[in-house]
Amino acid sequence: MALRIAPRLVLTMFTHNRCQLCVTAKEALEIVRQRVPFEIKEVDIRQPGNEKWFEEYKFDVPVIHANDEFLLWHRVNVDDTVAKLQDILKNAAREPSDRDDDL
Repeated sequence: MALRIAPRLVLTMFTHNRCQLCVTAKEALEIVRQRVPFEIKEVDIRQPGNEKWFEEYKFDVPVIHANDEFLLWHRVNVDDTVAKLQDILKNAAREPSDRDDDL
């Protein structure tokens, strides 16, 4: 019997220090996190080394990725975001783990 590893969510928020929508988005994400646990990391698109993200998202921050896939941009609707994250977790739980063969 293969062991199942619980799926986890890592959100990446593409932002910069002058983004007022990002402040609101962070507050909404904290509410979301109370319903669906996740880790979050921030990427400041204006920092050296993030030129790719600056070119892609300079007019669209905040942009949120979930497990390295685009999730949303601009505004975080709490209920919609909770539903999307729950779907991601459900789908991840259904997918066979690549590690199952190694156990």
